[in-house]
Amino acid sequence: MAIAPITGILRRQLILDLGIGLGAGFIMGNWFWYGYHMPRTNGRDDYYAKKEASRAAERTQAQ
Repeated sequence: MAIAPITGILRRQLILDLGIGLGAGFIMGNWFWYGYHMPRTNGRDDYYAKKEASRAAERTQAQ
């Protein structure tokens, strides 16, 4: 028993659903990466850079 090919309105609906799903996934992935992950990562890196700079300054003053 062969399966009939997807045609007509079902095919258009499938393409629309896939397009919307992939587009929304891409948008939400970019929002997470650039709106949440990167600012937190940059903030953490800045914190540790400042902490290391203050440690280096204390070491040079102690010598």
